[in-house]
Amino acid sequence: MNNLKQRVLAALCAAPVVVAAFYFLPPKWFFMFLVVVALLANFELVTMSGIRERYLVLSLAILGFVPLYTQSLQIFMLWLLFAPVIYMVTQFLQKESIKKENINRDIMRGIYVMLLGEVFVILPLFYMYLLKEIHALFPLMLLFALWASDTTAYMLGKAFGKRLLVPRISPKKTYEGLAGAIIGPMIVMMVSSRLMGIGIGESMIVGGAIGVLGQIGDIFESAGKRLCEVKDSSSLIPGHGGILDRIDSFTFAAPFLYHYLAGIKFLTGMKVG
Repeated sequence: MNNLKQRVLAALCAAPVVVAAFYFLPPKWFFMFLVVVALLANFELVTMSGIRERYLVLSLAILGFVPLYTQSLQIFMLWLLFAPVIYMVTQFLQKESIKKENINRDIMRGIYVMLLGEVFVILPLFYMYLLKEIHALFPLMLLFALWASDTTAYMLGKAFGKRLLVPRISPKKTYEGLAGAIIGPMIVMMVSSRLMGIGIGESMIVGGAIGVLGQIGDIFESAGKRLCEVKDSSSLIPGHGGILDRIDSFTFAAPFLYHYLAGIKFLTGMKVG
């Protein structure tokens, strides 16, 4: 089975499940769904990084969801400082690790991977939960916008792509594909303008920003995979790679959309949704 057929078949199987979770799950169950997604994504992250204490790093990263469940970003920020300390103490208490000459390098790599999991996986997924609390359809709206971004980027890049965007990081990305990545979300957000309570022109600007931020998240993850010398974060989803490969575009797009919509609701008193 060629790659395109694999991608289509996997999408047809996975899309209904994901859409149903985004649409039907109430906020608390949606939060638990996001915890599972974060667990899988962080497992991929620690695995491809090659760190030794992967389960310790994974556990400390996932515990970051605890303060987020109470919607306390302040406690989450404190956890970002406290978790590395726990990791370092645990490592130094292991006598066999102290004998290793590269203990400092291993510890720094573990801390780096843990913080990446906290800031670039868990926090963006938490913003999806916050979007759900503003309006039940907002996470689904962003999901469709980013799916549209991937689709139009692939189509325009395949048909017209000539000028490479970041060849050292992602050799298949082109400026023409980037244009497609912007057009797709603009259309989705334009259709959703009434749901957001904004005009069509403004919604298209928001869609364009989501497209750009989605690509930045994708490039950021591609850079990480290149450092780890892997093509995909895992082979969990045939033709699509792993969970990280599917959620990287949310990294910057989800926080942006939440703060934008929350800002509209707070500053103008406009009814959003």
